[in-house]
Formats: sequence, structure tokens, C-alpha cells
Amino acid sequence: MASTFGPRLWRRSTASVPPARSLGRRMTVHAAAALIAFAALQIWLVTSAIAAGAPSGLIAVALVMLLALAVPIARMTERHWYHLSRQALASWGLHARFRRDVRRLWVAALTLPFLWVSGAMAATDAIAAIAR
Repeated sequence: MASTFGPRLWRRSTASVPPARSLGRRMTVHAAAALIAFAALQIWLVTSAIAAGAPSGLIAVALVMLLALAVPIARMTERHWYHLSRQALASWGLHARFRRDVRRLWVAALTLPFLWVSGAMAATDAIAAIAR
């Protein structure tokens, strides 16, 4: 006897591609969370560096770095995916690019504060050695 309700869901042979429209919203969430993680990590590292003897001007430079570099880059990434999700057709290649960009965003958010603060500490030590 044939079913009048069509094929069963568990018998589908091809996996459907997730909709591309949600990628813009998902990237917005990732960009906001990465910025919060970046800022929190940078604040923690800068306060630790100042407690270890770094100059207090490091706080102002850290804030400028956050506002001048991190926010525009996160906004550009978010805007790119918002427009791409509105114009592109859903495909597995698009989702692979999305995962790659999310990975890059999070790697940058979690490693750049360490690289920047350690570089700033090394530069401060080098300047202090030259001044002696």
C-alpha cells in the first residue's frame, strides 16, 4: 500500500543545505561575542602588565587599539556576511567559508591581546634599557 503523505523524512538520500539567510545574523553574534572576549582578555592582560611594572599609558594605547582596530575589523566581517547572506545562494561551499571566517575571527580575538601585550612589554623593556 502506498503512502499518501509522501516520502518519510528518515529516508531522504541527500542532505539539505542550511539557509544562507541566517549566516548574517550568526556572524553578528560571533562578532559581538569575539569583541567582548577580546576586550575582556585585553583588559585582564593590561592590568596584569601594569601590576608587573609596565607604564600606565599602556591603558590608553590598549583602548585606542580596541577602538581603532578591533571594532572596525569585526564590523567589516559582520557587514560582509550580512550582505553575502542576502545575495548568495545556499551551498556547502558558502557554509565552509562561514566556518573558516568564524574560526579566523575567534583565533584573532583570542591571540592578538597576548601578542600585543607581550610585544608592548618587550618594547617597554627595550626602551628602558636604551634610556639607561
